[in-house]
Amino acid sequence: MKTIDSIPTSKIQRASKLVTTGAKIGVNYLKYYGDKFTKSEEEAKEKLNTNNAEDIYNGLQQLKGSALKVAQMLSMEKSVLPRAYVEKFSLSQFSVPPLSPALVVKTFKRYFGKDPNEIYDKFDTVSTNAASIGQVHRAEKNGKKLAVKIQYPGIADSITSDLSMVKPIAVKMFNIRGKDSDRYFKEVESKLVEETNYVLEVEQSIAIVAACKHIPHLNFPNYYADLSSDRIITMDWMNGLHLSEFSTNNQEVSNKLAQALWDFYMFQIHTLKKVHADPHPGNFLVSPENELIVIDFGCMKTIPMDFYTPYFELAKPECINDPVLFEQKLYELEILRER
Repeated sequence: MKTIDSIPTSKIQRASKLVTTGAKIGVNYLKYYGDKFTKSEEEAKEKLNTNNAEDIYNGLQQLKGSALKVAQMLSMEKSVLPRAYVEKFSLSQFSVPPLSPALVVKTFKRYFGKDPNEIYDKFDTVSTNAASIGQVHRAEKNGKKLAVKIQYPGIADSITSDLSMVKPIAVKMFNIRGKDSDRYFKEVESKLVEETNYVLEVEQSIAIVAACKHIPHLNFPNYYADLSSDRIITMDWMNGLHLSEFSTNNQEVSNKLAQALWDFYMFQIHTLKKVHADPHPGNFLVSPENELIVIDFGCMKTIPMDFYTPYFELAKPECINDPVLFEQKLYELEILRER
């Protein structure tokens, strides 16, 4: 895969990339109107979606960070977006062009103050996985195989400006309007700020691993705070296939994995009152022993009791059988709102 030698970091540089992408989309629409004379509407529309998805993704993957994270979020909306967008945007989960080895070393020294070979016994400057916020490298220290996640340069500083640029596109795709749009993007921004804080992620990861390690058929890496910083995380290397790449005809294995995932989320929600809020397939692996591995806790959401209580009261028979009470709970949760 082609590597990247630099990432636009200034607001002007990043805006110009989006303007270029917008120009390509304009050309695609001109081609679409021409294709309607020689192709069916369905064929012309499919070609337009394919070309637009390709150009938007190619533009966002050069920016990385919040802009690419939005594409990652959109890839989960299979019922909303055309298939061409879902297929292309899903690459942002763990398969985007990585930083070049030279830029990796430069970025590591900037964040950690030392060359990676001064920290680890072995360090592979070629990335194994690259996603929207950072990329992962293999390393070894004292005979232990490690995964080192390095955040892309300038990503944390560009969150607000990136979201203001991609918001019009996302609003149209999600059909979010008015005040909902502002609330939605405020939430996205706050979570992205958290997700770029790797010190917080290590703390959250260690806490979740300690709380959930008793769950059957569920595995986690250990995290090493002394080998991590605000933009670098060191953890155990975990062997396995990404959930989206795994398949089996063994129903017993499928049941075991599904049960582990269910138990993981139910324990978080009902006991910890927290939830792993970035559940795309790139954050889950299936081990060679067919057990589930969870590898990323950068985005955790605390569930407030003023949401938890009325939400789960909806499932109680006395609420289901009482239309007035049921509607009251919907308003309390803001699922329904006064116009």
